[in-house]
Amino acid sequence: MRKDIKDIASMFQNDANRNIFKEFIEYFRFPFYKNFERNLKLNFTFPITFLTGANGSGKSSILHALYGSPDGKSIADYWYTTDLDPINDLKKNRHCFIYSYKTEFTKTQVEVLKTRIKRMDKRTGKTNPDYWEPSRAIKSLNMQPPPKDADPRETSGQKGQRWKLLKRNIYYMDFRYSLSAYDKYFYFGSKPNTKTLKTKQDIIRKYAPKLKMSFDEDKKITFYQRSANKPKKLDANALKYINDILGKNYIEATLLEHNFYNKTTGFAIKYKTSELIYSEAFAGSGETSVVKLVNDILSVEDYSLIILDEPETSLHPAAQKKLIKFLLKEIKTKKLQVVISSHSPDIIENMPKEAIKILYENPRTNKINIIEDVIPESAFLHLGHSIPDKKILIVEDDLAKVILQKILAKNNDFDLFDIQYFPGGASRIKHENMLVYSKEEDKKHFIIFDGDQLKDKIDTKMLSSADKNLKNLKALIKGIVGEDIKFNTDGGDNKEQQQIDLMIKYLNFHKNNTSFLPENIPEEIIWSNQVLENSDITKEEKKQISNEDNFKIKFNLFALFNFGDDTSEYQKKAYEYFIVRWLKEKENKNLEHIINIINTIKNA
Repeated sequence: MRKDIKDIASMFQNDANRNIFKEFIEYFRFPFYKNFERNLKLNFTFPITFLTGANGSGKSSILHALYGSPDGKSIADYWYTTDLDPINDLKKNRHCFIYSYKTEFTKTQVEVLKTRIKRMDKRTGKTNPDYWEPSRAIKSLNMQPPPKDADPRETSGQKGQRWKLLKRNIYYMDFRYSLSAYDKYFYFGSKPNTKTLKTKQDIIRKYAPKLKMSFDEDKKITFYQRSANKPKKLDANALKYINDILGKNYIEATLLEHNFYNKTTGFAIKYKTSELIYSEAFAGSGETSVVKLVNDILSVEDYSLIILDEPETSLHPAAQKKLIKFLLKEIKTKKLQVVISSHSPDIIENMPKEAIKILYENPRTNKINIIEDVIPESAFLHLGHSIPDKKILIVEDDLAKVILQKILAKNNDFDLFDIQYFPGGASRIKHENMLVYSKEEDKKHFIIFDGDQLKDKIDTKMLSSADKNLKNLKALIKGIVGEDIKFNTDGGDNKEQQQIDLMIKYLNFHKNNTSFLPENIPEEIIWSNQVLENSDITKEEKKQISNEDNFKIKFNLFALFNFGDDTSEYQKKAYEYFIVRWLKEKENKNLEHIINIINTIKNA
């Protein structure tokens, strides 16, 4: 799997003009869309993308927008207005989305807009309230129209006012898609009520001979306006993948579509092993979904967009990982773009951070937002999972994580801790992590803030009964974290007392499970004028760095002067340069401070 990821990353990074990954969607923008933050942007920075987050965090809404993005597709197939679930415009702003791709001929990065409007159908005279129309570029949405000399093959509308929509093959696969005809009928179909057919089993027995004939004779069968199509026997390549994913040893697997049970077309599967022959009616749902998915993905056209909604359903962890391995190989072969929504840590394990996006509801605005480029461990945190048997240290930024990793490695404490950099900074940690951990009275997670967050701690045992009221506790919490924190109760009676209890737990967690690094920011911790002086850069360059007060800029300048580049890659090299020498200093108060924090947590 690692080789596949490395190969795909290399292909993608060297494909700036998208000559390999053709028709690739570069990003989505949501100026006005459902309950999303205004102008929410989702970047696709790897050929496979994983959307994760709590239930109700907008994953399916993004999948639906993706489905509706190409020419000829509409999000209204999944999201439409009814009296029960009306779709209202957002303060006179129409729901819309914008996506970007590189054009086929001139390789221009362009944006196209689709917006929801009501449209009269001239044939029926009725209004379609869920028509999604491609629109010209709108300046208020920060869009640029095609230039006058744009290639006419790439523009559309009157006088070429907009870029053409992508004409792309797209496949949406969710758990409903993988339900067999048997499952659809047996679990969701209507019970028969005739003289001879009283149960669903009667219906299934009635048509079983026709299905068997179609399978056995390898032909289409028609029976009183119902039919089974000619079966498709999966080839050796498909069987290899299916057996690998499921840990099975099928000799044959055959698919056919039919509408015998309730006139709704579905599929049936016949499995053959060295010992058994059986249909999907006696197979596990995981078996059925994998056979269907592998067959269909092996059948899609090159450059297709594949959308998978929780493919982990009914699959054990090993099968989930092997499914992703299969998808990676098909991405390499067919240059696919794959977007997956998932709650499974096994699905995203070992994936590059560029592939992982976390969706969440912002507690301050109650709107859906996104965190991009997240390492799997941080995603596990959002999914409610953690690495067992280790205490987990959460820090504000990547440099703090690197510093702690180096110290733990030096002191042989690395196996005792897992360090997680939680994107979003201190504010998000206070509003989300600490709320969850304090409510559960968690003793495994420890927050290490930057020094600029240092505040006094409060011992709730010293508070009187009169002090434990909503107004006072709210003020105390704001005093120690610098922000108002929203505490949501579980409902029921006495919500005020529930809030008081949550606030006290929050104060206790802050006292027992938070620490603060020395200095204001991590760059200041590892900076050393002596290290600068001993470096090989010129005196003039050293002087310019010394005269700079901002420590981040100091490192940027050092990277530029010492390595010839100040991009993020070389900034990290500058940090490494200083950290290696910083750890060797004999009298190092900052190092001692951090080691004391680690030892305190170790013994907690």
